[in-house]
Amino acid sequence: MTTVDAQHWLDELNKNQILRNVQKLLETQTEKGIQKYGTTVVPSHYTFIEWLEHLQQEMMDAIVYCEVLKFKYAQLMTLEKLNSAMRESER
Repeated sequence: MTTVDAQHWLDELNKNQILRNVQKLLETQTEKGIQKYGTTVVPSHYTFIEWLEHLQQEMMDAIVYCEVLKFKYAQLMTLEKLNSAMRESER
């Protein structure tokens, strides 16, 4: 990677709030890992299958989080409809 390429990447990162958020999340997660395990990810710490199993566990957690968010979104939409109906009835 040349200096121009690195600078271009940094410029794009700085222009994009989503990428800045992801970068911050990665930095925070890395700090947590170092505090908890004393190191960053070390591929030799697990076998291929163990890494796959770990990924499966993480993905299952993500599926649970998606379901929670869908539930919360449905609740918010229901409240919004009720609020909207109440505003309409007050007119």
